Amino acid sequence: MPMLNPKLRALQYLFFCKASGRVVAHCLNLDIVTAANDVDEAEKRLDLLVRKRIECALAVGNYAALNTTAPESYWTMFNDSIRSGRVRQSNNPTLMVRVPDVVPMDQSFSSIGVLAAMSA
Repeated sequence: MPMLNPKLRALQYLFFCKASGRVVAHCLNLDIVTAANDVDEAEKRLDLLVRKRIECALAVGNYAALNTTAPESYWTMFNDSIRSGRVRQSNNPTLMVRVPDVVPMDQSFSSIGVLAAMSA
């Protein structure tokens, strides 16, 4: 049975280059993929897509949208990259996410750490 209230403590991003020279950025936790001409732009695009997925899921209570993860082969690529020291220093190591106004809070944002790796 799928988990109804997922806990995202950190996000794992995997970056790799295609033969065409395009950089693919993949958020493994949510299985979201985008591409760009360089790694910085790919990261910006992925941050936007991930932030919107999380905010929209929380806003409407669609927690199942946060339970999709990447296939095991991508997690293996990520772990191999980390073990090989190919950690990418993210331009945005903490993703700020707007929290819906369901419960009164001091601030309307939360943050999730991002760990990024470059595949060979």
